[in-house]
Amino acid sequence: MEDQQPALIRSSSLDPKFLQRPPSHRSITRSRIVPSSISFVDQQPLTEEPEPNDKDPERHCDSKKKDPEKHQVRCIECVKAIPVFSCHDIEAGDHVVFSGAVYDHHGIIISKLNDDETFEIIEATNTISGAVLGVSKFFGGKAEIKCSFKKFDFDGEKICVVVYRHRYSKEETVRRATGFYNRKEDSKKYKYDLFYNNCEHFATYCVTGQNFSVQVSKFRLTWKLFWSSGFVGVSDELERNKKEFENGIICDDCYEMNKKLLGVGVKPIVSERDVQKGDIIRYSYWNLWHDAVVLEVSNTNKNSVVCSIAHYAFCGPFSHRTIKEEMKEIPFNGQSLKLDYAPPQYNVYEPDKVVKRARKRLGEQLFVFFSNDSSHFARWCKLKLRRS
Repeated sequence: MEDQQPALIRSSSLDPKFLQRPPSHRSITRSRIVPSSISFVDQQPLTEEPEPNDKDPERHCDSKKKDPEKHQVRCIECVKAIPVFSCHDIEAGDHVVFSGAVYDHHGIIISKLNDDETFEIIEATNTISGAVLGVSKFFGGKAEIKCSFKKFDFDGEKICVVVYRHRYSKEETVRRATGFYNRKEDSKKYKYDLFYNNCEHFATYCVTGQNFSVQVSKFRLTWKLFWSSGFVGVSDELERNKKEFENGIICDDCYEMNKKLLGVGVKPIVSERDVQKGDIIRYSYWNLWHDAVVLEVSNTNKNSVVCSIAHYAFCGPFSHRTIKEEMKEIPFNGQSLKLDYAPPQYNVYEPDKVVKRARKRLGEQLFVFFSNDSSHFARWCKLKLRRS
C-alpha cells in the first residue's frame, strides 16, 4: 500500500536468541526507556533484573533487512501487549489496546494534548453488531477509519500498549495512520472483516506494513487444538508451540526457545520429598493443565502433602483471573507433577527468591491466554530472563 518502505526498527528486549524464556510484561515495561510511571506496576518497582542490552532497546535493522516482508513480524511471541496505568505511559505512534466484553479494540495514538489526559487516536471503528455482520462478505464494509480525541479511563479500563520486536519508528507509524485516514475514499470504505480485516489488522499494518491479528490467530489455533484434543490439547504448551510453528504464527527463534523451555522434564509426585518450597508443580485445574508456585509445605502424611501455592486462580465467569495464594492438597498418586527446572540446563532463582517474586505479584489481574497465564507466571518466578 506504500510506495516506499522505510527501515524497520528492532527491539533487542524481545530477541529470543538471547532469552531463556519469553519476556514478561514487566521485563518489557522496564525496557521502555521513558522517564515516567512506565517503570512501575501497581505503584511497585519492577522486580525484573535489568539486562545490559536493554539500555538501547530499539535499533535499526541491517540494511539488507529493510523489507518488512523479510521479517516474521506476525510472530505472536514477538508482539506483546503490556498494561499501562497512566497517560505518561503512552506516546504518539503507540499501538494501544482496549479490552472489551466481546473482543479487544485497537488504535494508533497520533498525538497527546498538553493536558496530558487527552489523546488523538486513529482507529478502524465498528459496533458489536457491525463486527458480527462483518463475518459475512455480504455485510462487509461496516466500519470506517476515524480520527477522534479521547480521554482514557485508566482506573475503569484495561489498556495496553503493544510492543513489537520489529516495527517502523513511531513517527513513521503516525505518518502511515494519518496517510490512510486522509485518503477519505479509503477511510470511508474500510472493508471490515472480523477475521481478516478488523481494527487490529489496521493497527498492525500501520506499525509493521503487514496486517495481521494476534487475537484472531490465537482464536483459530485454540479452536483447532480443542477440536482435535479437547481441553487437554489447548493447555499442552509443547504441542501448542508445535502447532503455532506449523501454522506460521511463531518465528523460528521463538519456536526453538520455547521447545527447550516447554520440553522441561517432569517428575510424578509420589512422596513428600518430591515437593519443596520454590518448586513449580503442574496439575489438572478446570480440566486444563495448570502450573503453580509452591510457597510453603505445610502438612504431610503417608498419602498426601498440603502446600501453600501461588497461581492464577479462576474467580468466576464474570470476574478477572487473579494471582492468589491458596492451600492445595497434593495426593501421592503421581497425577500431579513437579517440573524439573534445574541448573545447569536452566538458569534459576534460589527457592526463597522464587517465593518472594511470587508473593510480590499476589493480587495481579493481568491474565491473558497464551501470553500471561499461570504457567507464564510460574516460569517468571522460577527462571531468570537471560540464559546463563
